Amino acid sequence: MKWLIGGFSHETNTFSSVQTDLNAFRAHTYAVGEDAAHVARDTETGVGGFIDEIESRGDSFVPTVTAAATPSGRVTADAFRDIAGHIVEGARQHRDIDGILLSLHGAMAAEGLDDGEGELLARLRSVVSKDLPIVAILDLHSHITQQMLDSATVLIGYQKYPHTDIYERGVEATRLIARLAAGEVHPVWALEKPPLIPPCATCHTESGLYKDLWDTALRADRPAAILTTSLFAGFPYADVDPLGFATLVYADGDGEVATTEARMLREMAWSRRREFVYQPRPVEEAVRQALACAQKPVVIPDIADNPGGGGANDSVEIVRALVHQGARSAAVAAIYDPEVVAQGMEAGVGQRIAVSLGAKTDALHGQPLDVEGVVRTAVDGRYQYTGPMTRGAWANMGPSIVLDLDGIQVIVCSERLQQRDPEVFRACGIAPEEMDVLVVKSAVHFRAAFAPLAGAIIEADGLGLTSLDLRPFPFTRIQRPIFPLDDI
Repeated sequence: MKWLIGGFSHETNTFSSVQTDLNAFRAHTYAVGEDAAHVARDTETGVGGFIDEIESRGDSFVPTVTAAATPSGRVTADAFRDIAGHIVEGARQHRDIDGILLSLHGAMAAEGLDDGEGELLARLRSVVSKDLPIVAILDLHSHITQQMLDSATVLIGYQKYPHTDIYERGVEATRLIARLAAGEVHPVWALEKPPLIPPCATCHTESGLYKDLWDTALRADRPAAILTTSLFAGFPYADVDPLGFATLVYADGDGEVATTEARMLREMAWSRRREFVYQPRPVEEAVRQALACAQKPVVIPDIADNPGGGGANDSVEIVRALVHQGARSAAVAAIYDPEVVAQGMEAGVGQRIAVSLGAKTDALHGQPLDVEGVVRTAVDGRYQYTGPMTRGAWANMGPSIVLDLDGIQVIVCSERLQQRDPEVFRACGIAPEEMDVLVVKSAVHFRAAFAPLAGAIIEADGLGLTSLDLRPFPFTRIQRPIFPLDDI
């Protein structure tokens, strides 16, 4: 059998002022045709899962594009047209395919377009028959829309947060599409959406309500007709109409089974919704606790400025607190500031420079920090993930320096990127296990690779585009009332 495969992923923070153009994809991942297969092969990614499963059974595939950008503002119209065009044109040219496999996100918005995935899927469906199976894997933080459901045959969401199962979902999708193409199963879907937005850090799947929901959804005695179940948290930093939690169940030809299951999971989430309520810990307090903690290293995630959710990546409030509280063994990954990188590169390794660090993107992430430090290293900013999330794939934070502020080692980068793997420190000459404090720009994903080496994890929250306190965000288009913005 022959399959068309592709990947197009962006998580859009509609409150961000940073547009996502083609250069943003090129800085992260943008490969076309055979190059798309090359960058995905031997990686624990969704497209990597497609390729391995297809080849293991002797099938063939047509690669179209693999494109992903760090979360930020809306995807430009040009970028959406160009990247989506590779997939649609591939379907148009290869009429002999047996189905289409896509690794998408589910929370992409483009200029003039709130439902990027729905639009892509609809364009695909317009050039292939209504019976050709289209199966897409989606991030747990997806917005599920009617257009997506109408255009795809099956949508499959990640089951883990941190997303350590992306590869497995790619394999699952590839196995299911073969059954669809052979006419062995006939999926019927049921969608349930309570008025609920779970804040990101309270919907990880290591413990708590989200773990309980998944344990129930995947229980051994669930109805045999169920083909796949997804529990979508939604992406809370998007002011779009479909925002919110969703349970999506596909059953083989049995709508009643799908509906009963989806409603049961919906009611479980709704009845326990207050378990999603988040209690923030201010930056100064988080740093104070970290410095006093006997278990080392202490990992502090900078939740409010997580570029993995569209944060500016340049808040220096934790750095400021570390300086003010006299930290002498800390490493920070990373502050986005191309100007300071250029200053450091020009001065050279070993030189002391005075800089105004960070907080240059907008007025939402605090103020710059005037500091003097020594340039310890200068690197190209590329490193390979070795942790359990997307192992084997490459990261790129652009040309970077390490600025030593009297024992506080600050990685300053020139491309925005969530720092969720200890390799970011090692790539810059820092041994993370030898530091007292590690600061990472992440909310949950860091847990997958940092938890094994962390003596303790102390979350810090504050002002920023990914703060877990959703009340200050100027929502105007989402459906209200909705919990926890409204006490219902």
